[in-house]
Amino acid sequence: MLKKIRNRINRLYFYSQDLSERDYQQSRLRLIFSGPTASMINILTAGSFFIGYLVYLGAGEQYCAIIGAIPQLGSILMMFSPYLFERLKHRKLLICLSCFLFRFSVSSVIFIPYLISGRAHRLTAIMILYTFGFLAAGFVTPGLSHWTLSVAPEKNRGRFLAVKDIASMSCISIVSIITGRMLDYFKVANKSMIGFSIMFGTALLLSSIDFILLSHIEEPLIQREPVKLSLWQLIKTPLLDTKYNKMILFLVIWSFAVQFSISFIPIFMLSSLKLSYTFISSISVAGNVLGMITTYLWGHLADRTSWVHLLKINGFIIALCYLGWSFVTPGNAMILVLILQIAMTCCNGAFMMASANLQFNLSPVTGKTAYLGVTSAVSYVISFLGAILGSTLYRSLKEVKINLLQHYVSNIQVLFLITGIMLMTALLVIYKYIKRSIIK
Repeated sequence: MLKKIRNRINRLYFYSQDLSERDYQQSRLRLIFSGPTASMINILTAGSFFIGYLVYLGAGEQYCAIIGAIPQLGSILMMFSPYLFERLKHRKLLICLSCFLFRFSVSSVIFIPYLISGRAHRLTAIMILYTFGFLAAGFVTPGLSHWTLSVAPEKNRGRFLAVKDIASMSCISIVSIITGRMLDYFKVANKSMIGFSIMFGTALLLSSIDFILLSHIEEPLIQREPVKLSLWQLIKTPLLDTKYNKMILFLVIWSFAVQFSISFIPIFMLSSLKLSYTFISSISVAGNVLGMITTYLWGHLADRTSWVHLLKINGFIIALCYLGWSFVTPGNAMILVLILQIAMTCCNGAFMMASANLQFNLSPVTGKTAYLGVTSAVSYVISFLGAILGSTLYRSLKEVKINLLQHYVSNIQVLFLITGIMLMTALLVIYKYIKRSIIK
């Protein structure tokens, strides 16, 4: 019995033979199924639903903004985990366990109110558990990203990733609308805690399912010897690579700008605009439905043109959306929020897909995991500073209202305006330094 278990574990996590085409096809199918489970966990444990849970427990706007930036702080481990991954012949078991630890941790915040009393103690415990979870996420991301792209087909990769994103968006749409209606129902009945318990309980179940799916995705055999570089060499090499470091510069500016205000969007919708969970989840579904169509089209466009072209288009639209948030009022919220959220949803997926592939294509074969890890770590750490600065500025501007084109802009909307301007600045890096000619 023990021998069978040991053989099964060895086959799942330590397979040492070249994969057949059938192995690749089955793994790609499982990868497509794994995407929705991870996305559903994310939608249930982050964003508007998670902010609503924190507000229910008595969290203030500044606390919500800071905890919303915890994923960026946790990503500091991306700087160091490639040092380990580049030395491992088999990375799959470590990746699967780290993913489960991350998703289980962020889903377990529902137990805090049952185990700890007192608002301050509860919020502190949630901050600690959430931080621990995203430290695990930051650690595993470089290895997971490299594994995903190594399983994906080299030809028509854009189409494959588009299909994967479409599957995720389909499931997110269903989960979002059901969760939004459920939370509104229990909120009206003054039983919000029951709704949140169901929500996080579902995330815990999905965490186990995701672990099983990941465990059955094959890991391509690493044909080369692990890189024998020091930690400092692994960190500095991408930073000094003149072909690659402009990509790091772009992502640093972009991530700083986005995190400067993105955590305030759900706060703005729930607290300032007083929008219901049902409305928020409905526009999320509308965005995902259109996103399924546009993501497939974006993938085709990338295959026919280039990833840098796709990045420019979607980045420009996202920047315009942040500028648009500066003009949202309770009177026009139903229309403007609908337009802005749908546009951002349609473009965010394509932007991330283009960004990931640009990093993958620009980085060398040797030490590719280190390049991806260092890039993510640097940009995310800087983005966490952006979140802290945005939160500090929000507090400083609490009583300030600015007249902009006959419209009074609140302190939160000032942050959106600044973000839009910084995103436009980041795009200048792409236009000036990252030429289409270097992307093959």
